[in-house]
Amino acid sequence: MQCYTCFSSGYVTCPTCNGQGGYWKAVAGIGNEYEPCFQCGGKRQIKCLTCGGTGNLPDKPITGVPPNVTPTPKLTPDPALLELAGRWKGAAGSRYEFVKENDGYHVAQFNLLGMEVGEGEAVVSGSVLTLILRNKLTGTTTIDLRLSGNRLSGVLRGLFSLPFALKKA
Repeated sequence: MQCYTCFSSGYVTCPTCNGQGGYWKAVAGIGNEYEPCFQCGGKRQIKCLTCGGTGNLPDKPITGVPPNVTPTPKLTPDPALLELAGRWKGAAGSRYEFVKENDGYHVAQFNLLGMEVGEGEAVVSGSVLTLILRNKLTGTTTIDLRLSGNRLSGVLRGLFSLPFALKKA
């Protein structure tokens, strides 16, 4: 099965330098000096941790809990969050489609022109909907959202924290 993090390439953008390969730093008396990223060594990419760099996932999911680890109890889902199937409007004309799948949702992300630009899943835990999106441009993003009427809102966390909201279409 194709790896959903690296899209079968086996590599992802380096999270330390954000794919820049290194940093410019100011050096007294000399000016600026380029220093390669310590994690990727200037290559801009690192081996995918999800598939181990193979580009493929194992056929069977890994089950079981490692010893000495207490599993987190699953919270009872908010009934309102179980009815999210359908289209949702995002910022700048983007659109998200939620399709019910087992205990959560499969989510497709579309741009202003209607082209699919990402996919992921949404899982309900108590009153929080955790949305995990994989986009070829921005990589994998995790967003915790809360439902208020016909609006899902939360904060997109990454290099900068940005407000994120979806409205039922």
